Amino acid sequence: MKKQKYLSHIEQINTVLSILEHRLDKVGWLRIATFLLGIVSIIAGFELKNNFYYMIGILLILGFIGLVKHYNKLKNQKQYETAKKEVVEGYVKRLGQEWLDFKEDGKDYITQDIPRTKDLDLLGKGSLFQYICVGHTPYGKEALAKALVEGAQHEQISRRQEAIKELLNDEAFALHLQTLSQMIGKNEEGIETQTMEAFVELAEGEGKKQSIVMKGLALVLPFIVLFSSVLIGIHRQTPLTNLLGSLGILVQIGLGAFYYRKHNMVFEPIIKFSQNIKAYEAFLYAIENKEFKCDYLKDLQKSLCDQGGPKKALKGLKQLTEALKVRFNGLGYMIVASTLMWDFHCMDIYYMWHKQYGKSVRRWLKVMGEMEALLSLAVIGEVKEDYVFPQVEETKEPFVNFSQLKHPLIQEQTAVGNALELKNATCIITGSNMSGKTTFLRTIGINLALAYAGAPVLATRFEAARMEVLTSMRIEDNVNEGISTFYAELLRIKQMITLAELKQPMLVLIDEIFKGTNSADRILGATETIHALEKPWITVMVSTHDFELCELENSSKRESYNYHFTEHYKDNEIQFDYQLQKGRCKTTNAKYLLRMVGIIK
Repeated sequence: MKKQKYLSHIEQINTVLSILEHRLDKVGWLRIATFLLGIVSIIAGFELKNNFYYMIGILLILGFIGLVKHYNKLKNQKQYETAKKEVVEGYVKRLGQEWLDFKEDGKDYITQDIPRTKDLDLLGKGSLFQYICVGHTPYGKEALAKALVEGAQHEQISRRQEAIKELLNDEAFALHLQTLSQMIGKNEEGIETQTMEAFVELAEGEGKKQSIVMKGLALVLPFIVLFSSVLIGIHRQTPLTNLLGSLGILVQIGLGAFYYRKHNMVFEPIIKFSQNIKAYEAFLYAIENKEFKCDYLKDLQKSLCDQGGPKKALKGLKQLTEALKVRFNGLGYMIVASTLMWDFHCMDIYYMWHKQYGKSVRRWLKVMGEMEALLSLAVIGEVKEDYVFPQVEETKEPFVNFSQLKHPLIQEQTAVGNALELKNATCIITGSNMSGKTTFLRTIGINLALAYAGAPVLATRFEAARMEVLTSMRIEDNVNEGISTFYAELLRIKQMITLAELKQPMLVLIDEIFKGTNSADRILGATETIHALEKPWITVMVSTHDFELCELENSSKRESYNYHFTEHYKDNEIQFDYQLQKGRCKTTNAKYLLRMVGIIK
């Protein structure tokens, strides 16, 4: 259903693009013809000494200028519609597996200190970040990564939920913002983090005012050169005025060369940042001028507009950037630098801009980044048919209750939903190979990450305490440090036990506990670990192949439950239903799998 909606939208955009392409072609040829006719008319007027042709030529040249503006307007519209099409195509790709080719995967935000980022596929290749990210600014990507890994405080979760609901209900506005963000990403593949940070640091810096002497020279020297030029033009020059004019030019060239590197340290970050200034401008204007309903979006808007919004600031920065573009024209730059003290006047303009707006730049970009993060978190609601906004409670008792919970990175039509109610308890999950144990644990963890970020989750019902989620799943050895897989897992478990002393609500997810050692040590270690984690503020979920751990149901210090996944055989083929069932597993399938790959006959 949603795929058809997006495909239909793409068809509409293609129609608009086709019309724009036709108009661009038409205006392009008309623009050339008007310019040529205008030049011919002016030449004819000159040759025939006829003012009529002059007037026609001037009108045609004016028409040419108007057509150039119209052509650029159509070109901008085409760029916008192209970016919009790419956004919608992104949604279609998320309905299949093509999203795995998306460039942004959040790997730069992975830290070894937080194992769940990799264990739950929150960041990195094939991650939740890669699936939902629609942001293209460094601040937007960082805000999304932080939301997925750290979540929001309890009081902020419901506020974010309301904001995401409003964005989902206002599809046109959300698509407009995503399109503008996409346009930022298209220019030079987006603003690199170091480029943006260089500009922000420049804006937040002290900003040195030019000396009175230099400001005086910036006024006097151009006047001397201009005055000398006028005298030469009317044949009233004298040796003294010629000398003064020449000295004025030489002094300006010398000063420009001497201060060039110093000026360039200021101008270069401005020019690089301004490559995307039109898209930034449009994005921030859209937020500034929108009438929001929920408090969270209103607060973001208020933060953006405090102490004056970005509209006037970005307009001034854009004008400064236009003035600085002459630096890319060798001859033009030599002329203005040697006659008008160009760089020094630009420095004065920047100083005034910096004094008024410099301290606000980071705040504006953070608002923009947070909006991009909210748009990304809304993607689940954009592409999934069945989702719900979870109920997250601030309580000391760790619990999670859900129905038809599915993994967001598995295609919705093939994903299997499961239900569970678990509160301050231990859950042992057994099952055959490939039956779904690991995926089930990750499904819980990744949906909790969405819930704590304020996003919708894939379920018909989802309730949970605000808990610290600790995981032990993808354990890797470290040859350089002489750490085996088993020892690495021991260190991970030790960290969990240490954090348990904080007495904060926790959910512990352990997959195939201590699989790196022999069965006797594994059972002993697993039993002692589970007992060490059996605290009133901790819920523990462990998957294992060791049926002995199922006995904890009878010997545990607190409530302990057994659940399992199983398989069945049809026409001598193994099949899985991935449905969680109560009790311990009764079947194994290792022999069948060994036979299936040809290891045993």
